[in-house]
Amino acid sequence: MSIAKWYSFSEGLKYEGDETPFFDVKSKDWAILLCKNYEIISDEIQHLISEKDSGIIPYFNQTLASKPEDWTILPLYVWGKKQINNCISCPQTTMLIEQISAMTSCSFSILNPHTSIKPHHGDSNVMYRCHLTLQCNGGLPHIGMRVKDETIEWKNGELFAFCDAHNHEVWNHTDEKRFILIIDVLREEFALNKKQICAEINATLFWQLKFQNFYFIKHLPRWSRKILLKLTALFF
Repeated sequence: MSIAKWYSFSEGLKYEGDETPFFDVKSKDWAILLCKNYEIISDEIQHLISEKDSGIIPYFNQTLASKPEDWTILPLYVWGKKQINNCISCPQTTMLIEQISAMTSCSFSILNPHTSIKPHHGDSNVMYRCHLTLQCNGGLPHIGMRVKDETIEWKNGELFAFCDAHNHEVWNHTDEKRFILIIDVLREEFALNKKQICAEINATLFWQLKFQNFYFIKHLPRWSRKILLKLTALFF
């Protein structure tokens, strides 16, 4: 059965797809590659955060975390767009992720102690959104993630993948920071449309940023948001 693309901006509705909350990707070549090299990836971000101009910024949707500075990222790729300076700062991680042909986005993600990320629906269902755990000194119930009706904990050196379209939330009630690598890899049924999908989700992100300043956009009729998305995607 074919799966229809779902974008949070154009649909503006609760996601009701029947995909499983979590995907089994452990046997995929790219998952094995990342897990095998997690210490190299972890060392690279640990070295970088000690630098003054590290390139680390608040997550683009600053309404989700307890405070914007409590959830920060270092983006390497954002839906097909290479963040040149950050990639230069992380050459080994960049070399690894660029071996994954269906990779569309990749960022280091840092979650501060005593921080929560509000329940929300992600941008789309077209990808495996993966978390490679680099540093997490704790487990459920003190730190973890809920996707739909299932919860999971991070384990150092391990990777899990989930459907970002489902409602999900994150919490860190420990006294230590959590470091992960977030990487998006297109699901097989969408991989041949990488260029188009990247353009459409870049358009989605553009309008999500506008939501933060112009809330009325979110209440436009569904049909008009779909047209707006298609037109905006032409510029990416």
